[in-house]
Amino acid sequence: MLVGIALGLAGCNSEASQQAEAQRHLDAARAKLSQANAGYVPQSSSSEGSTGLLVYRQETMDAAFADLNKVMSLNAPQQQLQALRMGADIDSSAALHAAGQAADENAVLAGRSTLLLGYLSAFEGSATRAASLEPQTAESLAKLQEEIQRQTAKREQFTAEAADLTSQLEAVNTEIQKFKDLADEGNAQAQDLSEKAFVSQGEHMYDLQDQASQLERSAAIESASAEQQQVAGTDLSGRLNLAQGQLDAANKLLDELASQVKDTRADTARLTDESAKAQAASTEASQAMAKEFSQVVSVHQSAVQKQMTLAGQKIDKAVADLERAVSLAGKNADRKTAAQDVRMTRLQLLAAYVDQAYIATSHAGYLGDLASTAGALAGSVERITPQEVGTYREQADQLAQAQTDLNAKASEAIQAGTQLALELAPEGSTPEDGDVEAIALKQKDRLEGYGERASIQ
Repeated sequence: MLVGIALGLAGCNSEASQQAEAQRHLDAARAKLSQANAGYVPQSSSSEGSTGLLVYRQETMDAAFADLNKVMSLNAPQQQLQALRMGADIDSSAALHAAGQAADENAVLAGRSTLLLGYLSAFEGSATRAASLEPQTAESLAKLQEEIQRQTAKREQFTAEAADLTSQLEAVNTEIQKFKDLADEGNAQAQDLSEKAFVSQGEHMYDLQDQASQLERSAAIESASAEQQQVAGTDLSGRLNLAQGQLDAANKLLDELASQVKDTRADTARLTDESAKAQAASTEASQAMAKEFSQVVSVHQSAVQKQMTLAGQKIDKAVADLERAVSLAGKNADRKTAAQDVRMTRLQLLAAYVDQAYIATSHAGYLGDLASTAGALAGSVERITPQEVGTYREQADQLAQAQTDLNAKASEAIQAGTQLALELAPEGSTPEDGDVEAIALKQKDRLEGYGERASIQ
């Protein structure tokens, strides 16, 4: 019996020792994260300049993750739960940061797409001119008139798109301000409760701290919504620039076509020579267009695609860790603590599902924009020089398929998130039912918005 008691005590001591070690690693990870997010490089570090800050931050974050991994190797369920949630927060933040960088790169790429469409206009115009500069016939003029009608229809389409995008951009800017105001209000209330908690004691202090924590999370959601709306605004700005570039290109081509009609009717002596020049210009424009298209695809792969792939990997890992954390939270012997841990972890998981849906739909949208550009190029090239359409058509099809796959992934995240939101805030719930219900309802609204976005891409 004495041996049994001794072994039992040894086991308890071993478990307590592992829990204490896990807590030390958890505290160390928190400290390192605080250093990484401080916004400056300590004098003790060898990193310098803005690049040095990025290197220092990444190295410090990696060190924090190393501590979190050590926690996961120990027999310390409560510390493991905190480590999983902390790691998920880090991954979610990194995912949104990468998505924001991709949005900036995609907006810049929209300008390159405008240049690409300029090459397309030059290609179409010179090819049409070469075809029309044959001995004067009614058929030649008819072709020019048909092209004018086609380009006029495109101009009307681009005008309508530019007007619609302008309206959307104004609406997004209004939403951004609304979310910022809500976030500021929530943070102010949370600060007030935290100050009251600081001077309180006992259960009242903990209640105030819990309320402040919930207000901070709600404010963080509003702030995240503002940031994501800002990304949407950046994307809309890029698309508006593209639509305006298309409109300018269409106007320029119409002017050129009108001039061609006049020239064709007025002068037939130079038709043969001008036809050769137009053909040479068409070939030159085709080559320039192909080169620019290749560069646009390359930049998309190295900047937008790379960042969005990283964002997807980070948020997928955050979701997986939080799903694991929900299971771990429910195993606490203290039922009250277990219920609270499960509830808060599921709320964090819901936020991760929302971020996962946002990242997937945004990535799908970027691919769709480039697929549309490639499709437009393929349509014109196939009409003028069918033998050169292969690369454009193949790229358009690949991008469209990748877009479809990402929208399917977004649908899975939306479905999982909606189900979880309904469990946290059942049908008929209102924001007045509690902070958790209010947050869940907001997240459900955001998921529905992403669902609509995925369905129209």
